[in-house]
Formats: sequence, structure tokens, C-alpha cells
Amino acid sequence: MADFVGLDIGSTVLKAVQIKEGTLFAFAYAPVPAGITLATEDEESLVKLSQAITNLILIGGNFSSQDVVVALPESQIFTRVILFPQMEEKEIASAVQNEAQQYIPLPLEQTTLDYEILGPSEVKSGQIDILLAAAPKVLTQRYLRVIRRAGLNPLSLETETMALSRSVVGDTRKHPVMVASIGARTTDLSIFSGNTLRFTHSISTGGEALIRALSQSLGFEMEQAQEYFKSYGLLEKGSKAEGKVMAAIRPIFDIIVEEIRRALTFYTTHHKKQVRRVVVVGGVANLPGIVVYLAEALGVEVERGDPWEAIRIPDVFPRKELVELAPTFAIAVGLALKEL
Repeated sequence: MADFVGLDIGSTVLKAVQIKEGTLFAFAYAPVPAGITLATEDEESLVKLSQAITNLILIGGNFSSQDVVVALPESQIFTRVILFPQMEEKEIASAVQNEAQQYIPLPLEQTTLDYEILGPSEVKSGQIDILLAAAPKVLTQRYLRVIRRAGLNPLSLETETMALSRSVVGDTRKHPVMVASIGARTTDLSIFSGNTLRFTHSISTGGEALIRALSQSLGFEMEQAQEYFKSYGLLEKGSKAEGKVMAAIRPIFDIIVEEIRRALTFYTTHHKKQVRRVVVVGGVANLPGIVVYLAEALGVEVERGDPWEAIRIPDVFPRKELVELAPTFAIAVGLALKEL
């Protein structure tokens, strides 16, 4: 089995995990340098990001490998589950090339195209589901450049959704499961059934929009708004502060709730199966009151994702800290669990 590190380059936090034979070997996290994103073309900023990754893995962590598996952000790539007639595997590659252009809003020569055979379709008998994934070449080249400049060897780039499928989804042969990954800038929704991906959707609303709404509503600086956001979140009862915070962020959060509701309705309508469990991950998953709020709004079971559940945690690691960080490490753990 390959020895490598799962590296999640988030919009605000870098996370890295190394797992050996089902046991946690090393983990680390650090903030992304302020104002820097992989969406930029500014080389000076990308150099700073590379240095931050170097500090995280080669200097700050106890990792034993410089090989990494990295996730591309769901919001910046194009993923879609499409129907194909039953055919030989060797025929699928050429068929994907022929069909891809109608689904991808970029010329194919400007993208890195990949696909995965998901299995028999839930929607139409006699057909198969194919996961089509395309990333702009400028994006993948930028990722590779940043990673290599950090002194690391990229073994694989994959989608965040496929990483999450390994870390927090579990067995979906009986009942479909939705994962709602609510990060700083985006919310990515994915539904798994029959132990495979069936639906993906991404929206550009996340934690930063919620904190900004709180800041504007209560006249706080962003730093103070973030503290109130983390402390009170969606708690309605209790102190006066709790009610004010919830009132400020609720209109924006309900945009996320409505997108989740639409995704659930779409899936139920087209697949004739009902999602009974929603797993929440990402930085916003630790928001006070979020699980109860979502469960009441959606009418389904809601839980925080725990990627450590099936991982052995040696006593040398801070278990309490790992529990608190669990939802934010879901992608990094999933990357570290990839079979190469």
C-alpha cells in the first residue's frame, strides 16, 4: 500500500492527514495566508501558499512522506452523473469524449477530463451511471505548480466529493445519504446511494457570507462577528445575544437550507428513493444549533460527520481536539484513505 499524505487546501485552512493501516499516523492544520487563494494568478501569492504548505507538512508535522493526494475544489470543477447505455468498458472512453462537450461549459482542449463508472442506473433500467469530471487545465496546472514548489510529490488530484465518500458516508445500499459540506465560501451537496455517488450540486454561499451578514446586522468588525458566530450560531433560546445572532444569520443560512431541500426533492422525484440522513461537514458544521435547526427544517436525521470514526487513534494524539476538528478534516481523511 502506498505511503502518502492527504492534503486539503481549503479556502481558509490547510489540513493534512497521514493514515497507516487504518491508524492515524500524523495530522496538521494551519491557516491559509490572508487574502491568498488558488484562484489567483498572482505568482507572489502562490509562492506564499507553497511556503505555507511546506511549513505545514515538511516542517510543522510529523509526516513520513512527501507524496500527497490533493482534492480539487468542487466549486471550480465540473461534475455530473450522466446516463449511458450498457457497453463494453473500452467503448465508454470514446463515448465519454463524444458526450462530454454538451455538459462542460469549456472547450474540451482546455480541460482535464476524467470519468468513473458508478454502476447500474437507479433512474433507467438497462443503463449505467457515469460520473463525469472535468477541471480547467489552468486550475490543475496551478495546483501542481504550488504543490511541487512546496517540495511535495502529487500522486493524484481528485474531487472533494469522492474523498468524502470514503470518510463520512458509510453504507448506502439500503438508504441514500446526503453530505452537505458547508465551507467558508461554498456549500457542496452530494447524494450517495448503492454505495456510489448519484448527485452533486455546489452553491457559492458559505460561512463567510453568514459572518458578513452578522457583521452588517450588529455593526461588528468581522473578527468580533466571527467570535459571536462561533459562540451562538443558530441557537434561538437563552441569552438575548443568541436570538440576535440567529436573526442576523438566518436569512442567509436559509438559502443553504432551501438548496438542500431542493436537492432532496429532485433526488426523490427522479430516483424514487428518499434520503433519510444528512451528514454535515466543513467549517460551519460545528456551528451551535446547526444539527437541530437542519433536522427541523428538513424533516430528516442530521448529524455531524466524523471521519475519525473508523480510524484508530493512538493515545499520543489529542482526542478532544480531534473530535472538535472532525467535520473540518472530512476531506483530508478521505484523501488519506484513497487506495493507490
